[in-house]
Amino acid sequence: MSDPRLELDGERVRARLIPERGTNGGYSLVIEGTTQSHVNPRDPRDLQLEYARLVIAIVDGCRAGGEAIRALHLGAGGLTIPRYLGATRPGSTQHVVELHRELLEFVLAVLPLAEGTELTVEYDDARVAVERAARSGGGYDVAIVDVFSGNVAPRHLSTVEFFTELGELLAPDGITIVNTLATAGADTGREIAATLAAVRPEVMALVSPAVLDGSSLGNIVFAASATPLPVHEILGAANAGPRPIIALVGASFDAFVDGAPVRHDADTSA
Repeated sequence: MSDPRLELDGERVRARLIPERGTNGGYSLVIEGTTQSHVNPRDPRDLQLEYARLVIAIVDGCRAGGEAIRALHLGAGGLTIPRYLGATRPGSTQHVVELHRELLEFVLAVLPLAEGTELTVEYDDARVAVERAARSGGGYDVAIVDVFSGNVAPRHLSTVEFFTELGELLAPDGITIVNTLATAGADTGREIAATLAAVRPEVMALVSPAVLDGSSLGNIVFAASATPLPVHEILGAANAGPRPIIALVGASFDAFVDGAPVRHDADTSA
């Protein structure tokens, strides 16, 4: 018989925590049938999913090891990234925006945060929360956009207007990180790449070649900044996983975009 504590049948979301997943154990968070996160409560440094390793590769490539940072997380999932940052960058202050209160409370009831993790939580639509925060300041070192409804990232969180508002919450050398799921032809990723490049002068993407050529499922993770990104350091950190990762930057980034349209709020109904 399944443990009822590991299943959420909520009003707005259905989720399961599946134990003993991953090479070192831990739990997979499955939302509406899609695996969204993996958490190893015994070792928050254990990043089983490739997208999480790529997100952390960007953070660790841009900031000195162990340095405390201010991080904004749009989308909570299993709080994998906040747990990692709390363990590897003590003293960091982190803020999470999550739409579904019942989901995060479900996760934390089974997998509480490690003692000493400094984390605040806000329950709202990420766009609404960003617009509200833009009126009161930010100063974040990193803002991570990792919001999905099933396999789909909400379009209103991938426009010029949204990324501009989000940028106002960053420190001058702050980084926007966006996790996307590769779709057929990578159309979504190409449009998000074009949109980020319209807002920030420095943009790069991390992706497995197998994902890029369509032979494997996976994610494309973007980094955007007003200041130059340390591509060599980021790529070195990204290639600690089981399959090779490449960086799309400069000419290769432009070739990936290949004239894809820039997203605007006026187009979100499309």
